[in-house]
Amino acid sequence: MLKLTPRMRDWIEGLGCHLCTSNSRGKPTITISRYAKVISDDEVAFALAQDEYAAIKPDIDENPWVAFGVSHLGVVKAPYQFKGVASIINSGDLFDKISSEAKKLGVKTSVVLLVKLREIYCTRPGPQAGWRLDTRPFEENLKLDQKWSPPKPPPRP
Repeated sequence: MLKLTPRMRDWIEGLGCHLCTSNSRGKPTITISRYAKVISDDEVAFALAQDEYAAIKPDIDENPWVAFGVSHLGVVKAPYQFKGVASIINSGDLFDKISSEAKKLGVKTSVVLLVKLREIYCTRPGPQAGWRLDTRPFEENLKLDQKWSPPKPPPRP
């Protein structure tokens, strides 16, 4: 069963993420989500402003698969790639909660992109590059996380 480690959670929520979508023909689009919140062991919610959502909406309409990685230093220090299936939320309790929290960072939320995670990969150079982490025992991923530094993300730039 897929389960985010505490380190993965901290980095996702700490620095925001780059989201990658693609249309049905495989043409990719990347946008930034300045606010991300881990909802459960296998769900992440992204607060997207209108311009961020507009960039990926046509892709999501055709192909709900999304990949994302941690922004800023996370690319080097939190070497994870997450993949899952997205759904759009534009009202209700989850929308209200995420948009309220994102507003503190200056994000005017147009929609919440909820990603149900299906796969996690290691993108760190070296022998573990390309490992599919969601197929490994959770305890092994915790041990791997303990080897990497820093354990927590730096303050947002």
